[in-house]
Amino acid sequence: MKIAVLGAGNGGFGCAADLTLRGHQVNLYARPESDHKLDGIREKGYLELYFMDEPEKLHKATLNLVTSDIAQAVEGADLILNPVPAYGYEQFARLAAPHLKKGQVVITLGKGGGALIWAKVLREVSNEEDVYFGEINTLTYGASKMGPALVRIESYVYEVITGAFPGKHLNKVVDTLKAAYPMANIRPAKNVLECILVDYNAITHTGPMVCNAGRIDSGFHKEEFHLFDKWASPPAVVRVTEAVDRERMALGEALGIKAYTLEEEIDHVKWNPKGKEDAGVLPLFEAIHTEILEVCEGPYSLKARQLTEDVPWGLVTYSSLGKMLGVPTPVSDALTVMTCTLNATDYWKEGRTVEMLGLDPNWSLEQLQTYLYEGTVA
Repeated sequence: MKIAVLGAGNGGFGCAADLTLRGHQVNLYARPESDHKLDGIREKGYLELYFMDEPEKLHKATLNLVTSDIAQAVEGADLILNPVPAYGYEQFARLAAPHLKKGQVVITLGKGGGALIWAKVLREVSNEEDVYFGEINTLTYGASKMGPALVRIESYVYEVITGAFPGKHLNKVVDTLKAAYPMANIRPAKNVLECILVDYNAITHTGPMVCNAGRIDSGFHKEEFHLFDKWASPPAVVRVTEAVDRERMALGEALGIKAYTLEEEIDHVKWNPKGKEDAGVLPLFEAIHTEILEVCEGPYSLKARQLTEDVPWGLVTYSSLGKMLGVPTPVSDALTVMTCTLNATDYWKEGRTVEMLGLDPNWSLEQLQTYLYEGTVA
């Protein structure tokens, strides 16, 4: 396929390199103000990738195009991937929307909700082309930029939850994603809200970040800090993570979505399946403490995305959905209040609510389900 990757961060570099090496024709786009992120690739003529378990083996991916011209990036693309933080979806959608054509498939990666936002923007700019919108609940791998033209892939995510908006277009979105990632086990979502709810980052980052706020903010032994090791995430901290997860499950159950515990979801994802036998679902403490997660460095600031994205675009969304559905979310609410205080920022005000997703908080459950499947309530 011809694939446009919009966003030149960790996920964008990972997607561009991996999909090129899989034989696809890939355009990598950065916004004009971030064009410098592409300089390293331009200078080398290719993007290098290595896998964490084979650090000595560099793979060279020669991309079809690196550009900060959005029209050029998406022209003729069968699939458009948008692997950026959730707060970036609308900006990329507004840049690309005037140039989208009939039959193109746009899939956001990283957090759910992107399909709703892209579709909302397309309506607002009066683009009436038949474009398909999809999303998955996570990146397709853990990836880290290690240099101006170098990306490390820590692991593949072998199971992804995939939704479409409107939901009636799910088969088209799933089939296109399978063509890009044939190794993935694609789990079709009941609707895009399932992708929003199974937000591994919002569930697992926020509690440990707040509980470790003193160490993070002081910089004490900075180089030794790893959010998911057994010192930063002991059993008491994991109980906070578990409480957020159970609130997420209650929201899913209110929506009629089959809800799995986080430990069951981790077992589905299988972060590091190589050489591992399936011994059943581990307790949450053991499930979180994997070799892959424990080696991830940092974060070293309370202004890191583990709070600045995962609270306003994760927990605030849980709280907003909870109000709409009549489901209490006290732990998510408390972590949001604590984060607002720690960072002296009103995340309630800037966070993602149901209204920002194009949903009416006064809709009945039936109206909501109709909108998610048909794209309209009437």
